[in-house]
Amino acid sequence: MFPYIFRYEISPHISVHLECKGILHSSRSSFQKIEVVESLDFGRMLVLDGVINLTERDEFVYHEMLAHVPLFSHPDPLKILIVGGGDGGTVREVLKHEGISRIQQVEIDREIIAISKKYFPSLSSSLDHPKVNLLLMDAVQYVRDIKEKFDIILIDSTDPVIDQSEGLFTVPFYRDCLNALTEQGILASQVGDISFDTGVVLDVFSKLKEVFPIVRIFRAPIPSYTLVPYSFAFCSKTIRPEMGLGPSRFSKSFQTRYYNDQIHKAAFALPEHLRKEFEN
Repeated sequence: MFPYIFRYEISPHISVHLECKGILHSSRSSFQKIEVVESLDFGRMLVLDGVINLTERDEFVYHEMLAHVPLFSHPDPLKILIVGGGDGGTVREVLKHEGISRIQQVEIDREIIAISKKYFPSLSSSLDHPKVNLLLMDAVQYVRDIKEKFDIILIDSTDPVIDQSEGLFTVPFYRDCLNALTEQGILASQVGDISFDTGVVLDVFSKLKEVFPIVRIFRAPIPSYTLVPYSFAFCSKTIRPEMGLGPSRFSKSFQTRYYNDQIHKAAFALPEHLRKEFEN
């Protein structure tokens, strides 16, 4: 028997048990319980309030898709706003785009940054890059008050059902994000498990469609999160992902482990039952 079994629920009737070597870190910040768990199959896992936030084995899928799908859909992304993402994984991927001039990151929990720098240095080292300006505050307030415009906004937060992230999944916040985007601006956000949290994801998309002229869903398999492909939102004023602006810039010299131009296109394909629900 291994010294620790980590259990998490995919639905009220389905749970997954992971054999682990033990807990490397456990603390409670002003916003959430933070744990670093050493698992046998996924390596180190960052766990927030009992929910897996990332694992060493598959974090690259999540971070590459959240960053590269919107950035490769934009004709010339220069200024990026990242909401959350204190582990540094999204910043790492955005920095691969050499044309980026500025990355503004807004993270509410400074403890996430400190713990990530200790246990996940391959992700968090990107936070020290000179193009990155890291601000510790509530992103809802930040986006409401700023006058600056961004080409891309990436919402790398915990799920909408988590208390500290609830404000990031509201119509007023989305309206403020729309106002903070340039005319060709794009917002991308993780939105959860489309199969087992269908009601939650549909509610998020309903709010996004109330604000953005163009709203699409794209997906990627992240085994540590759920049994099915995980879901993201693509939102913009004028750019549609099928326009193919971004994939034409992708080349073999661009280093990724999951994302490529074919994945970019395929990620927006939905099975018929989901297409009817999310595209109507």
